[in-house]
Amino acid sequence: MGQSYFDREYFTLHDGKRRYLSFLVDLLRRSGVTGGRVLDVGCGLGFFLCALSRSGFEPFGLEKNAGAAERARAACDASVSVGDAEAPFPFPDAYFSAVTLFDVIEHFRRVPGVLAECRRVLEPGGKLFAITLNAGSLARPLLGKSWSFFLDPTHVTLFSKSSLRRAIAEAGFQPRRLTTMSNFYLIGEGNPRLKPLRRIGRVITTPWLGDSLLAVAERRATTVGQ
Repeated sequence: MGQSYFDREYFTLHDGKRRYLSFLVDLLRRSGVTGGRVLDVGCGLGFFLCALSRSGFEPFGLEKNAGAAERARAACDASVSVGDAEAPFPFPDAYFSAVTLFDVIEHFRRVPGVLAECRRVLEPGGKLFAITLNAGSLARPLLGKSWSFFLDPTHVTLFSKSSLRRAIAEAGFQPRRLTTMSNFYLIGEGNPRLKPLRRIGRVITTPWLGDSLLAVAERRATTVGQ
């Protein structure tokens, strides 16, 4: 993944992004993760790692692109490892209080393996957080090929609400929350025509039809065969 990939507005720390990062930190806290070690898989330039550090968490990142990982390390006090999330994670068992997969799971072909590694590095009762585009989004038929999923050639796996729930459960997690959301903090990053909607300035969650899926799950203490 070339450096030009990180030159998009998605990797710009604009005002809406800052407010969204606060939303994500609050999401962890509302879900019972109030501190400890947090792993952000696909951490990019480290924006969320910095938000975690400022909020009293101990942030760790895993990033495939070495240049992005270096910039993430320089941005804040976080431990960032270079590695492919579809390979074994370079972390011990039961090491983290939470693992986040924010806008990254759609980039993986071997999703069960990634989720298995997330489970392995989480302590029993630890939380998994995932946000990814929603196959059932109302915007999908309205925008067609201009919909966010199709604008990024590195998107390879599209989830529905039911398929994401199934993948999480089969990996040994207990789903605690699964809803859809529309993120008006960041809207227009992929399709500039939608940017005027950013003035709404909030995340709206709905049972169905939102542009993204939001999942919170808990690592079960044991699974069948383990």
